[in-house]
Amino acid sequence: MNMSFTGPLDPLLERIIKAAADKGVIFIAAAGNNGPKGAPLYPAAYPQVIAVTASDDKDKLYSKANRGDYIAIAAPGVDIIAPALKGSYALSSGTSMAAAHVSGVVALLLERGGELDWNKAREILSASARKPDGTGGNKAFGAGILDAAGALGASGEAADEKVGAGR
Repeated sequence: MNMSFTGPLDPLLERIIKAAADKGVIFIAAAGNNGPKGAPLYPAAYPQVIAVTASDDKDKLYSKANRGDYIAIAAPGVDIIAPALKGSYALSSGTSMAAAHVSGVVALLLERGGELDWNKAREILSASARKPDGTGGNKAFGAGILDAAGALGASGEAADEKVGAGR
């Protein structure tokens, strides 16, 4: 489930997310656009949620993106072409744009079959993430920048073996 909204800690929403995650729902959320000094925002900061920040085409963080230890991964989120009013398109920036990229990759992972929960999805995304040059392990990127091909390749062998076994 892609969540492109932010707000304060909400105990009811937290319980709902935890219960759904325990049943296999995978939540991906925009980290927020309050800048480097912005407080953690929810639902992204809940432990069962994959929190996404935004990067640009030069592997730099979006200047308005929230930072924090709760960030799981970065993805393209600056100057992304998106639908706009009256059937047109416009360039948009923000962690919501980045979260949509991650949600798409997780959807492809799910399509491949096999058991995938939020923890395994985060593990695959983290293990396959690109480490941007010159960041020196900067935690602001989480595990790094989303690598869709790497994530799908990392899960592909197991999925292919499962499909082959069923033939």
